[in-house]
Amino acid sequence: MRLLTFLFITAIGPAIGNINADTLKPTESEALKYPPSLLPGNYNPAITTPSSVLGFPVGSRTSTTDQIVEIITKIASESERVSLTEYARSHEGRPLHYLVISSPENLARIPEVKADLARLADPRGLSEAEGNTIIDRLPAVAWFGHSIHGNEASGSDSALISIYHLAASLDEDVVSMLEKEIVIIDPCMNPDGRTRFMKIMEEARGVAPNVDDQSRLHTQSWPKGRYNHYLFDLNRDYIHGAHPETRGKVAAMNEWYPQLVIDAHEQGAQSNYHFSPSRQPINFNGPPQHEKWNEVFAKDQASAFDQRGWPYFNGQNYDDLYPGYTNYSKYRGAVNILYEQPGIDEDGVRRPDGSILTYKESVHHHLTSTLANLYTLAEHSAELYRDFLADRRLVTSESGPYGNRTFVVLPTRNESRMLSFVRTMKMQGFEMFTAEGDIEVASVTTQLGKNLSNMTIPRGSIVLPNRQPEARLLSAMLEFDTPFTDGMMLEERESLLRGEGSMMYEDTAWNTTMLHGLEAWTVNAHIDQNLVHYQEAVVDSGLKDVDGSIGYIINGDDDRSVGFAARAMESGISVRVLQRATRLDGNDWPRGSIVVSRNDHRTYDGDLAADIGRLADELGLSIQGFAHGTAPGDLPDVGGRYFTRLVPPSIAFVSNGKVNPLDLGAMWHVMDTHLGIRHSQLVWKGLAKFDLRRYNVIVLPDSWEPEISDAALTRLSTWVKNGGTLIANGGSAAALSAVGRKFTSARHISDTFENPGKYDLALQREWLALQKTIPDDSQIWSNVVPQDVTYPWNSESKSPGKDALKKLDDWQKIFMPKGAVLAARTDQKHWLTMGIGKQLPVLYRRPTVLMSDGSADVPVRFGVLSRIGQERWDQMQEENEGKKSARKIGWSTLPDQYEMNLRMSGLVWPEAAQRLVNTAYVTRERKGNGQIILFAYSPVFRGSTPGTGRLLLNALIYGPGLGTSQAIIL
Repeated sequence: MRLLTFLFITAIGPAIGNINADTLKPTESEALKYPPSLLPGNYNPAITTPSSVLGFPVGSRTSTTDQIVEIITKIASESERVSLTEYARSHEGRPLHYLVISSPENLARIPEVKADLARLADPRGLSEAEGNTIIDRLPAVAWFGHSIHGNEASGSDSALISIYHLAASLDEDVVSMLEKEIVIIDPCMNPDGRTRFMKIMEEARGVAPNVDDQSRLHTQSWPKGRYNHYLFDLNRDYIHGAHPETRGKVAAMNEWYPQLVIDAHEQGAQSNYHFSPSRQPINFNGPPQHEKWNEVFAKDQASAFDQRGWPYFNGQNYDDLYPGYTNYSKYRGAVNILYEQPGIDEDGVRRPDGSILTYKESVHHHLTSTLANLYTLAEHSAELYRDFLADRRLVTSESGPYGNRTFVVLPTRNESRMLSFVRTMKMQGFEMFTAEGDIEVASVTTQLGKNLSNMTIPRGSIVLPNRQPEARLLSAMLEFDTPFTDGMMLEERESLLRGEGSMMYEDTAWNTTMLHGLEAWTVNAHIDQNLVHYQEAVVDSGLKDVDGSIGYIINGDDDRSVGFAARAMESGISVRVLQRATRLDGNDWPRGSIVVSRNDHRTYDGDLAADIGRLADELGLSIQGFAHGTAPGDLPDVGGRYFTRLVPPSIAFVSNGKVNPLDLGAMWHVMDTHLGIRHSQLVWKGLAKFDLRRYNVIVLPDSWEPEISDAALTRLSTWVKNGGTLIANGGSAAALSAVGRKFTSARHISDTFENPGKYDLALQREWLALQKTIPDDSQIWSNVVPQDVTYPWNSESKSPGKDALKKLDDWQKIFMPKGAVLAARTDQKHWLTMGIGKQLPVLYRRPTVLMSDGSADVPVRFGVLSRIGQERWDQMQEENEGKKSARKIGWSTLPDQYEMNLRMSGLVWPEAAQRLVNTAYVTRERKGNGQIILFAYSPVFRGSTPGTGRLLLNALIYGPGLGTSQAIIL
């Protein structure tokens, strides 16, 4: 390992902003001075120094996004070693760049380098000699990403120094290194978040440096600068691609197949520096050589820190299970290293020992790590390439770990949701096919873990063989379960029992098909017959009119139909929604289909057909004209009660305060990307005084500590009774369901133990309604009152008492999941479930557990029933010695000859499964002329859950027309 030496020559510059004549000069503090130089060696004087643009030494203050762009643009124009590429624009229109830094000779042959890298990445047909030749001529490739969280500023400032050092250094070791390496640096991955962070910090900055990490300068105000414009955590988006920042980054990085990928972050100010390797759980889909190389790089990085006496750690706080960070690159063959620097928001922070860690030193930490990793890469590049090639040969072989597995996504009429899934797959470059005809397979595994024999893959299914170059990432995104080691399970269980909380840093489930609400199978065979390469269909959108049309209809299974309804109503077009499936002019239309009737537009001032055709075309939808309003048989006719006229929504989201910005941002993003209609954001504390009559839909996002005052609750109650639709998620739903508030009949499970029987009875009514059975004719038509009638509570078993249920609940809540996908059943006659199938995968990651005694509807409830085979049922009865008794799970009774399926993916302890089964994911309750809709957890999460997201779209757009009573305006 090459030892790094730095020249200690300069002192820190001013750590505060401009001081005007009205302010006093701060007293001096020796502890705030950091003498070591961040720029050792000799530099080309023709290259602009970052400090000359900033007006202060790099690292003494935080640079703005505009300054970063100005600096990298100047350096790229002046240095023959640098190429600058804009790879994306943020939501607020700010550019995102990466710089390629290497010798002029390497820069000149970038196309050839990329072609060689792509050939190694797909070695099918590549001979051993050809592979060795490519490796011998390839330079090393490293990718450094900085400050994806906008308030973790030191990464970007260290990037400026790294860029200048590599672009301008005249030292022989740097020149020699760049002859062997291509270094790619992304200096600012979240310019919108950083800009917000800088504004918040500027407002909190005083004349004197502040080293108290509890002060406003260091803690920031809501929503902080961590997130992007839509308040998303971009560091979770690499397998979802919900945002342009991510899509641009993934497209650029995937062209390069970097050997080394660095993600520079910050953590708590009182911590010490962290770098990889990570602790368990570690996703088994990662290349086996990754851990070996993590140790090699960590050893050299630790040596560089030891030279300076800096404290550090690894293998403790951060696991490597979730594949949606920049660590997604690990599954594509890179050595992924996480930097976590103690967060110092300018100036410095006083540590427990009384010392001050300055911002400049925090920048120096990242810089030192960068150079240490680059020297290690230069030394081991060829061996890394050999490991990469060997692994790629393995995963594309029949005998490899993915040689005989195929993922299949079944056809759906929800074209927009399937298209969203497909585009997510295409973003990562997966090989994807369409079944040209039906394909017979010996067995499949369903998303509920059922193994079914002799199955047929229907024509039109999406087929993704796991045997392909990107097999590891494909598996990480589509496998139904990611296993843990036994040791990790024991540690997690112990941590929960000791009251220390979960050791999981992130969700334990993220299956892309489940989050999309798409039915999928795993086939334990390599399918390569009867397939054609997937081609995105050319959409024949717009109006398909017929002679004498009396109306127009859009398929309600497609999520875009809700967007059409919303945009049409905002444009002054009257819209109806079909509440029962029907057939018009020979075409079948599902419930939820959107209808525009000419009869509703007798006074419409415009060309109705042209206007709705344009609206449909904007969304990529086809809208079909129909000439006859009569449906066959008992199916609904156009003039009947099942064609319900919608009321235009006027929507407000509550914001600020203790609102979870991630939940607000996700819904805001849905509004702008799926609906594109006007809405408002209201400051939470204004609920008690704002004129709520302007809105007919108000949404309370998830909240960490709901601040619902009695005055606000009273105004909301009055507003709901007058016809409003109130939607609340997670913590806000829990606050509204609290017994003392008396706002809704829905209750948190912990408040139901006084009378659990009424909740079980409501459950039995739901189940019996689904059975579609009636008593024997001899009882129904008998003139004699029958003596032997079956009731849901006929059983020798009784519900546990209040104390027993509370004791059970206190134990079960210890084991609640941290991000798992649960199976839920849906009420197919409820308007909230339009566009959703009978079974719905739900991502659950909050402690809110909702219950209804029947006073509130439960459109979606956790748990899916499956029938127990007769032979197994008879065996169970024998084991029970023939006793007729109800099978209980806590408060709820299971119907005879059925079992309950709950866990679909992720870690769900048995105790948590028993607590959650049969509870409500969504409740809907009438209150006066209005309604209350509660979600146990947010239906939109990271822009990745269109399955449950449809519930929110329905609630927002259909709620005012379907769930409330609106006055007729004369």
